[in-house]
Amino acid sequence: MRKITLIIIAFLFTSLLVDCKKKKASEEDEPEVSFDKSGMLANYSDNVIAPNFQLAKQALDSFALAYNDFVQVKTVTNLQVARQKFNRAYNQYQLISLFEFGPSENEIIRASFDTYPTDSVQILSNISAGSYNLGLAANIDAKGLPALDYLLYGKNSSDASIVALFDTDGNAANRIAYFNACLNEMQVKMNTVINSWNSGYRNSFNSNTGSEIGSSLGLLVNQLNYEVDLMKNAKIGIPLGKKSLDVQLPEKCEAYYANTISVGLAKTCLATIENVYLGRNIGGSDGLGLDDYLDALGAQHNAGTLNNAIKNQFAIAKTKLALVNEPLSDAVINDAATVDAAYVEMVKLLVLLKTDMPSALGIVITYQDGDGD
Repeated sequence: MRKITLIIIAFLFTSLLVDCKKKKASEEDEPEVSFDKSGMLANYSDNVIAPNFQLAKQALDSFALAYNDFVQVKTVTNLQVARQKFNRAYNQYQLISLFEFGPSENEIIRASFDTYPTDSVQILSNISAGSYNLGLAANIDAKGLPALDYLLYGKNSSDASIVALFDTDGNAANRIAYFNACLNEMQVKMNTVINSWNSGYRNSFNSNTGSEIGSSLGLLVNQLNYEVDLMKNAKIGIPLGKKSLDVQLPEKCEAYYANTISVGLAKTCLATIENVYLGRNIGGSDGLGLDDYLDALGAQHNAGTLNNAIKNQFAIAKTKLALVNEPLSDAVINDAATVDAAYVEMVKLLVLLKTDMPSALGIVITYQDGDGD
């Protein structure tokens, strides 16, 4: 009986030691540092996200006014002014595409605003019918900024012929109504997102300081990486032929019909991603960001810090992208090597942000891009 008792005691003692070791190992999996995560999230919500949405809204509303002026007085001059405002609105949209969580996810901002290439056949069918539901999946690539890009510029169309489509063409009234519906949907969604942030989501975002799936940090890191994926693939890689056995597809470029801003959109997108990583606002003021968190954790990469490796890679990627000339639709064919050099550096940046950074932060990447990076 005494032997049995000793065996039981020994077993319980061993189990206790194993449990303690497991608990210790589990605790070590979670980054434990003295870092103001709540302050970081507040910096993002108040100094990065909110101002970016306001700038995007202002640009969209300014374009709406210019478009209304064109509809009231259909001249080439007014069309050109509306196009300038449109280009600005498209560029400023790049400031908010990254924040596809919370209110933006509820409103499906990214897909509703910028699914490209646009389906011109569906657009013309909707205009001809004069009846459509923009909320249907069938219209996801027949609305938003790419649809307005097609309607404002056309393909190989003179300015006068575009004006005529809004003025004397048999479907002019339907075209104006369709344009208005697409523009109005974006304005409504933009206002809804901003109001949602102001009426409660900001507080819940700032207070959710964990690192688990669904946490504010988890959502931010996932969407930052998703945006890098989109930049690498949709903005650059697909037109360059990376998904089509090196057959270039210039018609897949973002803002294909404007044909003068595709590279600029990619530059703004990359700059926004860098600003978000740094916790830096659009004016250049630096606040608490992911870079500071990585430094607080002491995250290393090769012979230096992970933060320095990421910042250096941002600089390289921006330098290479700056060498790509507009229009991108021409560059992917006539200067493919320069475009490819920018693409390669984006791939390297994605690896650091999608593999090394989440590992250091204890964040799980939950989205699937399907390209294996």
